[in-house]
Order: sequence, then C-alpha cells, then structure tokens
Amino acid sequence: MQHGYSSLPAGEISAAHSRPPAPLTARWAVWLSTGLGAGYLPVMPGTYGSAEGVLLYLGLAWVLRGSPQGFWILAAAMLLLTVVSLWIIARALPHFTSDDPSAIVLDEVAGQGLTLLGLAFAHRDMSWSWLSIAAGFVLFRAFDALKPYPIWKLGHWKGALGVLADDVGAAIAAGLTLYGLGRLGWL
Repeated sequence: MQHGYSSLPAGEISAAHSRPPAPLTARWAVWLSTGLGAGYLPVMPGTYGSAEGVLLYLGLAWVLRGSPQGFWILAAAMLLLTVVSLWIIARALPHFTSDDPSAIVLDEVAGQGLTLLGLAFAHRDMSWSWLSIAAGFVLFRAFDALKPYPIWKLGHWKGALGVLADDVGAAIAAGLTLYGLGRLGWL
C-alpha cells in the first residue's frame, strides 16, 4: 500500500498478492481522481489540483475565445467536469483507505474551474488578467481550507458526494466573491 492507495476493496483482509490487479476502469478512475498523479505529490496536494483546474480553465477559455457561444460552452464544460468528477471519484474511492483521501484532487480541479466561472460571468467576453486568475486561485484555496459554515457541513456527507460537495461549496463562495470584485471593476 502506498500513499493511501489500495487495490483491495475497503474492509477486505486478503494478501495483496493473492488478488488480481484492479480492473482497468478502476485504475483509470484512480489516475484521473488523483489529477494524473498530482495528488501523490508530497505537500498540499489540493493546491496542485487547484493549479490543474486553473490550467484547464485557461486552456478552454483560450480555445473558446472569440467564439460567439464561448462563454456558454465554457460554463457547460465546467459543470460537466463537476458531474463527471462525481462519477470518477465514486469509482476511485473504494481503492483508497480513507473516506476523503488527500490524494484525490479532482474535486479541487472541478472546484477551481467553477470558481473561475465567476470571472466569465463578470466579463462575458472572457477577458481576464493574471491578477484576477490569482485572486480566484487564492479565494478558492482559502474557502476550501477554512471551510466556513455551511461549507464544512457539506464535507460530512458520505462517499463521493461528500468528497466533492465541500469543494463545490467553496467554489460557489469564491466564484460569487470573484464575480462581485469583477463587477465592481476591481478585477
């Protein structure tokens, strides 16, 4: 067993060598849920997942810039990422030894993408500055780490929904803050 990952189902007391390897779908789910392995990095893996979320958002925004429907496609892509993340995390979770393993960072990837939608809603032309991206990153990380009420209650839900829900709550709070700062012209 390494970094909280186990190919054994939770609660099974069998020697690892007597079990066949995890099916391919489970291995893919673990790989994707750990942010392509970024969740195994040693210090603050959620921060690496958030950075991946920023890169994903910026990449999609860049590809969609100038498109008349770019804003709506970007918003739909971030919402789809969140829904698909729930499915991926649900498939990966049984292969970890804790209820909310720190190695799973796909929730941070999705949460960061949702947060940055606050900028897209504030500036429909999908314009952004590095200051506004940095503000979105810091706001999401702060809300995710501090988990003010009611965000902390969302983390008490069981299973994949509990892993993802507090990050979605932090993303909504950070995104609304980012939107407000953008509408005020501060970002």
